[in-house]
Amino acid sequence: MDTTDDFRRWLSGIPYEVAFWRSYYGNRRRRRDLFSWSLYGKPCVLDGFDIDAYIGGLASGNPKILDVGCALSYAFGNIICGKPADVSYVDPLAPFYNKILLRYNIERPAIEFGMIECLSGSFAPESVDFIHVRNALDHCADPFAGIIQCLVVLREGGVLYLNHFVNEAQNEAYRGFHQFNLCMRDGRLILWNRSVEIDVTERLQGIADVVTTLTPEGRVVAVITRKAPVPRELYDPRAVAMRMTGDMMTTVEYFHSLPTSAAYQMKRLVSTVGHRTMRLLPLGLLKRIKRIAGK
Repeated sequence: MDTTDDFRRWLSGIPYEVAFWRSYYGNRRRRRDLFSWSLYGKPCVLDGFDIDAYIGGLASGNPKILDVGCALSYAFGNIICGKPADVSYVDPLAPFYNKILLRYNIERPAIEFGMIECLSGSFAPESVDFIHVRNALDHCADPFAGIIQCLVVLREGGVLYLNHFVNEAQNEAYRGFHQFNLCMRDGRLILWNRSVEIDVTERLQGIADVVTTLTPEGRVVAVITRKAPVPRELYDPRAVAMRMTGDMMTTVEYFHSLPTSAAYQMKRLVSTVGHRTMRLLPLGLLKRIKRIAGK
């Protein structure tokens, strides 16, 4: 399947996402609020999953844990079984985020570069025990490919944990990276947008067990446990390498075009001004503005 257009749309969303985090970290009060609910340095508590019991039951004394699409929220508690866990924080915008950490002298782990759609290009197949993805799968260019890639790098019995706002792209009027929705329907995990719908639970039959629930706050949680190797029709190492090369060439072509490059820089300016302005507005007013924009 040709995903070039999806990847171009993803590229066009970079200014919005980077500006969002710059506005947060550049505002001391907002940064303080962010760190007040950030779980870095705190016990890991996950909706619908006992990670202490899972990690404690592993034979390995040094489990491999990834927080994929982590951005700069540090929403994954890194104290597991009473001690700091070795967590790799992974995001495709790592170069931007690490500059923000350095600029504001933030003592948080650096972010590693990695794209969920090509995760096996960054981490060896069957080398990871647990993958945490929160409010990130709906931001990527090809979320179902990302799920498959997570299963590829997980060991047998490894867990992919998803926790997302229900139908976030729809709620955000498909702005920026918000191009896909996740929801639960009849106990099944559904991935959809305006042009495609995928029953993830059905597609993963025979490969993984998928347990999907809704939290009282209205978030969809999926605990996906790998049970069998990913079949070749869903995972071909050569295809992953070709995709990485194709994405690189799409990026070069995207920014080589003067109109596209100019439009990108304009989005960067508008996003920067817009986010910094929004940080000055009350939260209630921001929610009303979003609701109006989404109609």
